[in-house]
Amino acid sequence: MKKNIIFGLLAGGLVCFASCTKDILDKKPQDSINEITVWNDIGLVGNYVNYFYSTLQSGYTRGYYLSAATDDGMNGLANDIFFIKPLTMDASWNATNAPFNGYYTSTYQNIRKANDFLAHIDGVKGDSVLKRQMKAEIRFFRAYYYTELLNFFGDDPIKASGAAAPSGLVDGYEDALGVVLIEKAQQYGTDTLNIPRSTRRETVNYITGELDEVATALGSLPASFTSPSGRLTKGAAMALKARVLLYAGRFQAAAAAAKAVMDLGTYSLYPDYKTLFTVKNNAECILSVQHNNMAKERGHTYDRDMAVGSMSGFSRSNPTQNLINDYEMTDGKLPLGSDLYNPATPYANRDARFYASVAYDGANYRGSVLQTYANGFDQTNAGLYETQTTYLVRKACNESFNFLGDATYGSDQNWQYLRYAEILLNYAEAQNEATGPDATVYNAVNAIRTRAKQPALPEGLNQDQMRQRIRHERRIEFAFEDQRFWDVRRWHIADKDDFKKIYGASIKLSGATKVYGSPVLLESRFFELKNYCMPIPNAELQANSKMIQNTYWK
Repeated sequence: MKKNIIFGLLAGGLVCFASCTKDILDKKPQDSINEITVWNDIGLVGNYVNYFYSTLQSGYTRGYYLSAATDDGMNGLANDIFFIKPLTMDASWNATNAPFNGYYTSTYQNIRKANDFLAHIDGVKGDSVLKRQMKAEIRFFRAYYYTELLNFFGDDPIKASGAAAPSGLVDGYEDALGVVLIEKAQQYGTDTLNIPRSTRRETVNYITGELDEVATALGSLPASFTSPSGRLTKGAAMALKARVLLYAGRFQAAAAAAKAVMDLGTYSLYPDYKTLFTVKNNAECILSVQHNNMAKERGHTYDRDMAVGSMSGFSRSNPTQNLINDYEMTDGKLPLGSDLYNPATPYANRDARFYASVAYDGANYRGSVLQTYANGFDQTNAGLYETQTTYLVRKACNESFNFLGDATYGSDQNWQYLRYAEILLNYAEAQNEATGPDATVYNAVNAIRTRAKQPALPEGLNQDQMRQRIRHERRIEFAFEDQRFWDVRRWHIADKDDFKKIYGASIKLSGATKVYGSPVLLESRFFELKNYCMPIPNAELQANSKMIQNTYWK
């Protein structure tokens, strides 16, 4: 309870960006610990650092699943209110009612909290090494917040569909507007809130510069300070830097940053892809959101959300036929090009990651055989929460967990925000774009394919062929981990028809025989050039006279 009081006071008491008009600390609530007390007690300050850890976005707790807003998935509820349908099927939203407006505000509030923390920490009495660690951690979180803001709200100057280099970059990308950078605590009534946006280049330079210093600081700490599970490390800072540089299209620098993480020798591929997501803090994990099974603490509802309605689940993200078609056969070929593929048994002989990630009609799932064919048990008994595509997400599910049991318990899988497989594929993509498909590119991709028991890539690929193989590998390896949402945007392919037309399977029972028909078109989604970024919320335009709206949202 004490921790909650501290968090509540500091979250509400610090001035909110472009919105608050009075410091709530002046109210001196009788049931709260005041600000002076916090900054005079290193123990309370340490508790406050835990608040920042809680701001790491977990794909299990947002209330929506980004995969359902890509060609990998769709929400099972046809007319859902869960955020994703407006994002994919409603072209009417604008700067006033855009889906991520609230996230813009809350992220800047966290930046203000981070700046306030950094303004006070040097004056707190206590262990100097501990304070050095906390300063580095908060600087990491501030860099992370700016990364999130840049990904969602950085302007995208793409001129027309297809107006992108083969790598996905568009002309003028780094000169486009990024975000407002605030590096110090601001005082209401003294500091101006009219601050112009930095460019993407300036924003990326700031983020990566901060992460360099964070990595150095965390790397100099005694091992005991960063060894607890979920604690920030040098490797986490370096890994986030590699991702930021890749997304920015700075391929040579991104390859070097990813290689630096590889050279640490700290991380490795976990041998079993299926249990990779349920075995906590394994050797592949670089940074994860630590969940427990207490519903009112850090528990989540992922297992319930992925299950079909016939099992009292919510079917919140159904794999699409688009994605299923991209799972290779065990010979390394796509289904229609493989002698192993039999249209009468379409799910046989697939990449092992398919069976770890997708539950399909006829699969054993949660103790029963799925019947998602037309009029099958799991369709007719699903109520509002049937699978639209015939498929369910299996990846990371704990199928032994009874989500209908004690309501005080929830699912407890950790959300892996950064893992070593991403470093390998980030390196492969960046190195291929920078210099072409050399041996190190092959080695990085093949390491992941070997883990999945898939054949090595064919020799002699040119740069474009390797590019397509890497993109394919990312789709399969990172399915339902939010990566696809950002990949199709940074590659500037999300507005193409192939990525907007969403298909499901057609499975009917004829006597005792299942008949697989042509894929069924389920949705034709909207995605215009403006959707490569989110609009700056209208409230920010009104509060900041120097704020400029993104190009296609004006």
